[in-house]
Amino acid sequence: MGPLLELFSGLGAAGLAWGGPVAAAVDQSAAANETYALNHGHAPLAWNLAAVREAQLAAFVAPRWWLSPPCQPYTVRGASRDREDPRARALLHLLPLVARLRPEVVAMENVPGFVPSQSRGELRAALIAAGYSLHERLLCPSTLGVPMRRQRYYLVARSDTGEPHRSDFSTPLARSPTRALAGHLDPHPASVLFLPEATVRGFGYSADLVDEADPDAIVNCFTSAYGRSPLRAGSYLRDRAGVRRFSPEEVLRLLGFPEGYRFPEAMPTATRWELAGNSLAIPAVRAILAEAGVAGPPET
Repeated sequence: MGPLLELFSGLGAAGLAWGGPVAAAVDQSAAANETYALNHGHAPLAWNLAAVREAQLAAFVAPRWWLSPPCQPYTVRGASRDREDPRARALLHLLPLVARLRPEVVAMENVPGFVPSQSRGELRAALIAAGYSLHERLLCPSTLGVPMRRQRYYLVARSDTGEPHRSDFSTPLARSPTRALAGHLDPHPASVLFLPEATVRGFGYSADLVDEADPDAIVNCFTSAYGRSPLRAGSYLRDRAGVRRFSPEEVLRLLGFPEGYRFPEAMPTATRWELAGNSLAIPAVRAILAEAGVAGPPET
């Protein structure tokens, strides 16, 4: 189908999920771009997508676009300012460019709070006016057997298909058996991940604790605040040695990143958690693309 233009590229999860060549990746995070370059062999462009020009995007001749715009304007933890949040400007700036450049496929991901937003209304209106057929869904990777809850909004827009618009917010995918959490864990977790007993007692019943030995254990969504915020940023693990945080590498495994994907050696753990928490669940992206009929085998 041609190369992918990966906008708000982060760690490059969209390219890994979609397969095939990537024409270019764009992100303003220096830490994300350093990690991306280490694993993908080319560095993203550090462009401000709220001011990118049509000619800059047209130069890539990419028929597939992926967008993972900032979620903070739509999150429960945020101020929920929607299109008035400065971080929504990039997405809104891109809408007329999509309509004029008309890539064959435009796909994106965001938090569930994006569904009732004005930004989504403007996104839908722009894509429909440009002749795209829309497929929207809320999907959690736990439905696919991943032992992690991370429900997200997904959109796949295809040009000139003539198909009806589908918003599958109430029709679930068939559920797969949950895979064991133990298969995603480090064999020798670092000692710095373990919490002092006094800290564990201080959490009381507020923290989400999962047991390594529980075959049905499912962790809660890891966010970019994991490691800084003790609550509502992700789960903690109880094993034979105590209670600990999940390592950034364990979070990547739960998100479906391949073995061998790595962070720069000198990168602080807090930054690794932030990057992982901002990334995509690769199995969910693959499932959405396949359901929308735009995913094929990776190109060689």
